[in-house]
Amino acid sequence: MRVNGRTLRYSTLAERRMFLSLGITELRVPRSMNPYTVARRIARAAKNNSPDMEFFKSLATQAKRAPDQAPGPSPDFDRPEPVLPEPHEPLHAAA
Repeated sequence: MRVNGRTLRYSTLAERRMFLSLGITELRVPRSMNPYTVARRIARAAKNNSPDMEFFKSLATQAKRAPDQAPGPSPDFDRPEPVLPEPHEPLHAAA
């Protein structure tokens, strides 16, 4: 299992088959879990049929649901103000 931050990707054929059987190619681990612990449990599940497979299925269903929700901009995201043409002042006759 390859760990890249919070994203897990398969590295063996058994892991690849398990990921593709659930219709995913990578898994984003929630912040409440340790990615290395999750990677060990998924690798263990790929080797044999254990209770870790149910754990992996629950994570995969969470990962599939997440892309349906459109992520909004982060709270600290600054949007530029729109650029409007400068208003022209009428020419005044000097008196």
